[in-house]
Amino acid sequence: MMTNDLLFLVWLSNFLEFSILFEVVSTRAFSFSLLLISGLFFIYYRKTYLFLYIVLCIILGDQIGAFLKDFFQEPRPCFQYSVQLIDLGIIKNQCGERLTGMPSNHALNFFLFSTLIYLITKRKILGFCLFIISSAVGLSRVFLAKHLLSQVIIGASLGVLLGIVFYNILKKFKWIQK
Repeated sequence: MMTNDLLFLVWLSNFLEFSILFEVVSTRAFSFSLLLISGLFFIYYRKTYLFLYIVLCIILGDQIGAFLKDFFQEPRPCFQYSVQLIDLGIIKNQCGERLTGMPSNHALNFFLFSTLIYLITKRKILGFCLFIISSAVGLSRVFLAKHLLSQVIIGASLGVLLGIVFYNILKKFKWIQK
């Protein structure tokens, strides 16, 4: 029997026209490019310390996500449902390295990044664009069968929450004006 999470994954896999987009936004090169662009933005405005703070926050967020993966031990769909997903032609083989998927660190990190950038810069269009990108990254993880939708939603929610917490730390120590 398929869960709603798995049914969503199967449904999303039908949108093959998005496969290139989902594969691109899920790469490390895309992540580092976005980080590099934001770094240049903060360097241009002579706020390098804010960029370094954001990088530190992403590292901390990633570690929190890794800890939670070990704590929850919830398998990735490409591992737990590999036989069904291979039979449906959604994946070619069972996934490798890290077999746990709760929460999605991609979603956590991108939503943490987007939240911090938006709260620090107060630029609505930039924030909107970053949240669209973060949503595409989250959906890419489901499309590629690396995560279930629930794992992405939890990762995204945790990313936004951590972004707000880290921003409030910035304000508390007066590293940024309110």
